[in-house]
Amino acid sequence: MSSISESKKNHLWRKIVWQTDPEEHPLGPWHVAEVYCCEESNGYAVWYVRKLSRDDAMGIPGTDNADYLLNYYGRNGRDEAIERAVLVANADADPARTIEALDRLAQSAQRT
Repeated sequence: MSSISESKKNHLWRKIVWQTDPEEHPLGPWHVAEVYCCEESNGYAVWYVRKLSRDDAMGIPGTDNADYLLNYYGRNGRDEAIERAVLVANADADPARTIEALDRLAQSAQRT
């Protein structure tokens, strides 16, 4: 059984919106777009993690790969944070359109 990394232990909810197909790219490169909600020291955060290929057609051109803090909620905002993460990660049935919506949100988000 593999251990859970320390950074993932505080995740309350997580969804991979799109990832590289390991059957097509077993040795890499590995690309992913995901949304997660996690508990922070004094509240809850909703993050968009964007790690897409530069020549990938998904998303809004010019959007950098980074971790984007989409929303932050106080100590009593657990349910609201999870709801926000679920809604933005499931914005559309098509992953490409969901990534475009997340890229639009990332334009005004804090980037790390």
